[in-house]
Amino acid sequence: MKAFDARAYSISDFQEWYEEGKLVLSPKFQRRSVWSGTAKAFLADTIIRGKPFPKVIIMQKFVDGRTIRVVVDGQQRLRSILEFLSDGVKISRAHNKELGGKVFSQLPKEIQDEFKSYEVGCDVLSEAPISELLDIFARINRYSIKLNSQELRNANFSGFFKTAAFNIGYDYVDYWLTSKVLTQTTVNRMGEAELASDLLVAFIEQVQSNKAVERLYKEYEEKEDGLAAADESLRAALDAAARIFPEEELSQSAWRKKHLYYTLITVVGHISSPLSNLPETHLIPNIFEKKEKLRSVLNSIGTDHEQFTPQPMRSSAPEHLKDFIRNSTLATTDTKARVERAKFVISRLEEAFDAE
Repeated sequence: MKAFDARAYSISDFQEWYEEGKLVLSPKFQRRSVWSGTAKAFLADTIIRGKPFPKVIIMQKFVDGRTIRVVVDGQQRLRSILEFLSDGVKISRAHNKELGGKVFSQLPKEIQDEFKSYEVGCDVLSEAPISELLDIFARINRYSIKLNSQELRNANFSGFFKTAAFNIGYDYVDYWLTSKVLTQTTVNRMGEAELASDLLVAFIEQVQSNKAVERLYKEYEEKEDGLAAADESLRAALDAAARIFPEEELSQSAWRKKHLYYTLITVVGHISSPLSNLPETHLIPNIFEKKEKLRSVLNSIGTDHEQFTPQPMRSSAPEHLKDFIRNSTLATTDTKARVERAKFVISRLEEAFDAE
């Protein structure tokens, strides 16, 4: 039998209850507020944009003739909202360039009114003993699955790097799915954000291990130096690669494999705007106009990869392929393997276009 009612209350309702002492945000079983400033700003922007966030669970009880609402789940969300209303949180430029740097009182009145009228979905419990509330709180958390690395980054960061990487992921996820670079299962676990993040690292700094992703999420939480240029360069490389390999072509190619796709994008990007730890090349961006030839050379490399990466065939690879095959099968996300794969592809492209 259902032990709660589903309701919605406006933000102004929560503000009024809080100011009148009718809202309890820190029951004994709740965690203390630990959200960062960027996380709070992200929630404020979510509400300003009229987008949903997870339900809040509250318990109603009567004390001295007054209705008191105890927050069972959602205190950090409500604290952030109330702090924003009192000008304690600034909107971040990472989330909203138009309103970035403003506090609530500096917003146009229309936006203030819309913010206060935003309705928060709630599950409302009747008064219950602490033992039952603890059980409910435990059940809420019981259904949380173990987060992978990208999901943890999503939970822990809200700054400039995350915003850029997630926007790239949103914009290219359909291409990555159709071309089979990613599967729906990986996208369900933020695979598109992970791929975008990994590529963005290369365009901000250099080609390197995917272990650098966490560091850049931290470093670019509050700063954005050089991020816009890297974002633009990466998008240009992604678009150029998509012209060479339309979805159907890529889905039938070895380059759909994520470690090779990473190499494809970094090589294409390097030809247009050099990446610091890849070798100088005399290839210039006008080769992208010769899509058929480019695709032919790349498919030839892909065929070599498909033929010699299976374990029984590795030892029989021609001498000139052995390093490439090794770097395509062992520790494929390490810096050395990524750099060496890119060097090999660049050299093959140079050979092909020099022969014209």
